Amino acid sequence: MISLPHHFRTEHTLYLLSVMSTLAIALAVGIQPLFLDEVLKIPFEKAGTINAHLTVVTEIISLFIVAYSGFRYGRSGRARLIFFGFLFILIGSLLAPWSGRLQLAMGVGGLAFYYLMRTLISIGTNTVQLETTTWMGDVSVHDHKPKLMLGVIMMMVLGSTILYSIIMQMPHDTGTVNVVLGLPVLIGLAGALLTRYNLRRSSGPGTELKERPYDRIWELVTGDSRMQLCFAASFYTRADMIVVSLFLSLWLNSMADVVGETRLYATAHAAALMGVVGISTLLSIPVWIRFMERHSRVAALGAALALSGLGFVMLALVVNPFQWIVLLPLVIIGMGSGGALIAPKVLANDLAPKDILGPLQGLFFLTGGIGLVLLVQSGGYYFDAVGPSSPFVLMGTGNLLFMLYAVWLIRNGFDESAEHQIEPKKRKRQLDLKPMIFMASLLPLMWLVGRVLMSGYVPGNSVGQMPVGFINRYLGDWAFNFLLFSLAIRPIYEITGVKKLAQYSRMIGLYAFFYALLHVLTYVWLEWVFNWHEILDDVAKRSFVLLGVVAFLIMLVLSATSHNQIIRKMGGKPWKKLHKLTYAVNILVALHFILAATHENGEAYAYASLVAVLLGYRLHQAWQRRQGTTGLQRIPP
Repeated sequence: MISLPHHFRTEHTLYLLSVMSTLAIALAVGIQPLFLDEVLKIPFEKAGTINAHLTVVTEIISLFIVAYSGFRYGRSGRARLIFFGFLFILIGSLLAPWSGRLQLAMGVGGLAFYYLMRTLISIGTNTVQLETTTWMGDVSVHDHKPKLMLGVIMMMVLGSTILYSIIMQMPHDTGTVNVVLGLPVLIGLAGALLTRYNLRRSSGPGTELKERPYDRIWELVTGDSRMQLCFAASFYTRADMIVVSLFLSLWLNSMADVVGETRLYATAHAAALMGVVGISTLLSIPVWIRFMERHSRVAALGAALALSGLGFVMLALVVNPFQWIVLLPLVIIGMGSGGALIAPKVLANDLAPKDILGPLQGLFFLTGGIGLVLLVQSGGYYFDAVGPSSPFVLMGTGNLLFMLYAVWLIRNGFDESAEHQIEPKKRKRQLDLKPMIFMASLLPLMWLVGRVLMSGYVPGNSVGQMPVGFINRYLGDWAFNFLLFSLAIRPIYEITGVKKLAQYSRMIGLYAFFYALLHVLTYVWLEWVFNWHEILDDVAKRSFVLLGVVAFLIMLVLSATSHNQIIRKMGGKPWKKLHKLTYAVNILVALHFILAATHENGEAYAYASLVAVLLGYRLHQAWQRRQGTTGLQRIPP
């Protein structure tokens, strides 16, 4: 039994649990490349893709489960969710080291088993972080919240810095990864006991909310440009440290043989460099707070994104990461991350009504999770196909793009006054989110085009340093991403009650077709150079290509009938019936993805599972309508 003193407030307990879960996932991600290399012996040439797939798969599954459980159980089950979150961390961390023994005993299954255990760890940490963040926003006294949130961020950064600077040196010092693998087990056990014996009896001041507040949050975000910038920053901020940690470790491991060092030394060196990032982040936070007290928070957030973007671009230009010149971009990244971490928290506390601050912070976390999935997925492909430093280009360009959005806000009069107020004439102006969605949706293409322009292309062979197969797979993945986004919009707005989200469904669906079109053009032009005889032979020979062609033809019909004039001519009911073929497209693309994937790629099965869940939701809702029920029933808090 671990029982805290009676004067220990609820928010302090939550604060401690949040930091513990952050350390657990940092350990799991930090040791992952070395474990896959030293224990599971994954092919070196696939290290980037497999590590990225593993992170993406676990994050996709965990985000879906965590978001649903959070919406489903609300306040009534938070202590229970946090307890089970730590229990999942405990089980996953305890069994993950057995992946190698399973592989030796059976010859297969080691990687698949590790996928499963890492998924449990990810579900656990995401559950704890989401629920503690939301709960802290609800129970703490409003005047105490800024100090509390600052304390949480400072302790998370400090804990991560100690972890990378000291604990992650253990594999090199002891010659084994088992010591580090055992630490999340202790964190999971301690967290479960702390939750079991402290949160259930804890109580504290807070605000009661009679219904889910997401419609009010939507109005807040669409009505205040500063909140939109905060969500844009959150999309990148959570991914910043994980991308640096994962791909810096992979990069150093890939260079270890070249410079005559061991992989254990490379992992320890990467951890030391991450410690430098953590220290620079920690030291920059008080500076950012002072800056935001005296100047515009919009300008501060824009400056933080600019620094992070500059640091990532500089890091991508480094040739040898073992040289100490790498410290300069890492320090700049840390400084930018400090501002990007603290500014959304400060703005949210000042702008949001206190009764919806908790759910708002939870949505920041989920937004960061989505960004993490998309950025790590693309980064893994770029690492293997283009080069070890290329994932940092993706991060840099994205940060700089959202920095330009901050500049646009300032130039168009949405900046703050000295008293942190927007001009009265601008305050009530509603900003359409479509330009931001348009800009964010073009990011994957901008990354690819920029790389092609720098490298040149040779149809039928490669595009600069990038194999055509990489480009084709990359575009296909993004087409599938947008298909899933489009399919998920209806469940999201029905669960949250934010019906205005429905207006973006068609736009996102058209982006799915756009990337699918580029995927097909890459196949027929860059891969086969319009050799139609060979193309037809390939379609007949490989079943997954045939499934892809059928899915694309259906998407072509759906996109051609998405114009407003055609909808009016067809009539609402016939148009809706035709566009139910979207469900068939998702099934075909999921099968296409599974059949095209290599055996070690669990990402295809994770995507297919999401399609099954989303389509199952639609079937469940249709069945309820036929039974005369009202569909999704909200669970009272």
